[in-house]
This record gives sequence, C-alpha cells and structure tokens, in this order.
Amino acid sequence: MARYSKSHKEETKRNILIHAARRFRQDGLAAVGLRSLMTDAGLTHGGFYAHFPARDALVIEALDTALDEISGLLSRAATEGGLTGLIRAYLDPHLRDHPGLGCAAASLAPEIAREAPTTQSRFAAAVSATARLISDHLPPGGGECDRLARGRAIFAMMMGSMQLSRTEPDPATSNAILQTARDGALALAHLPWPERIN
Repeated sequence: MARYSKSHKEETKRNILIHAARRFRQDGLAAVGLRSLMTDAGLTHGGFYAHFPARDALVIEALDTALDEISGLLSRAATEGGLTGLIRAYLDPHLRDHPGLGCAAASLAPEIAREAPTTQSRFAAAVSATARLISDHLPPGGGECDRLARGRAIFAMMMGSMQLSRTEPDPATSNAILQTARDGALALAHLPWPERIN
C-alpha cells in the first residue's frame, strides 16, 4: 500500500476543512453529512477518519477555518479602508448571496448555541476577536471596555442585518436592509460616548 507524505496528508485535510467550512455556512451544521462532504472534497467517506477522530473535531476545525477567512477579509478591508471599509466588506451583497463565503457567525450562531461548550468557546473567542478588530478602528475616545462593548454592538448589528437581509425575498428591500445597516453601524461608531448606566 502506498504511503502518502506528511505534506500530502496536510493538504488533504486542508481541502476537507475548506469544503466543510463552506458547506456548513451554506447549508448549516446539521444538514451536512460526512459522506456528501467527503464526496465534495473528492475523497471517500472512509478517508475521513484518517484526518479527524470524530465529526465534532471536524466542526471545530472547520469553524476555525471559516472564522479565519472572514477575519482575514475584514482585516484587509480595515487596513485599506478603515472602519468604513470593514463595514462595507462585511455587509457586501455578494456575501449575502453566497453564505458559504461569508461570516460563520451570521450563518451558524443559532446552531452553535446548541453545540458542545468546547465549540461554543472557540466560536465566542473568534466573535470577541472580530469585536476587538472593530473597536481598534473606532474614532478616538472611550475606555477600553467601552470601546470593546461598542465593537460588539456594531458586530451584532451587522450580523443580525446580514441574517435579516437573507430572509427578505424582495431584492430591493434586502439591499435596503444592508444599506441601512452600513449607515447604522457607522453612525453607532461615531456616537458620543455616553455616561455609564449601572
């Protein structure tokens, strides 16, 4: 029996993760079976266990892959266009129409809430990192905790608006939802810092 090199095994695993990350975002965690996923990746079902001990391990690593993709996209957009560029990149109609390429949080948050604590923790860490990326590009002012809270609020607004835009069958209304979200996220970023209410 031929033995594959370590690099071949790593490339094969990476191929599975890329397909899984896209299929999970496109169809949902529960809807994606291992057999169809492996077929999509050009592999046999039996080959799955050479790379992952169980489906849960695949879910965690595929989520990491998906979250890394959107993080990279938003980081590049922020570097090129600041907060406005980041908001525009996240609320892009192309990502609305192709969930498999978009944010895993917008596609999978309700399902993640029912996953194991380990999966939830990895997901929460990635969401916090995105909120921190947003907070790093806010206008000056506010303490660190306030800035991070505002980053979370902006991310929640963008994520919810993306979800809502995908449920709207009328293209014009769906586009308007994204535009309103872009305007609203930018407005929230520039609001005066209020007194803390305890």
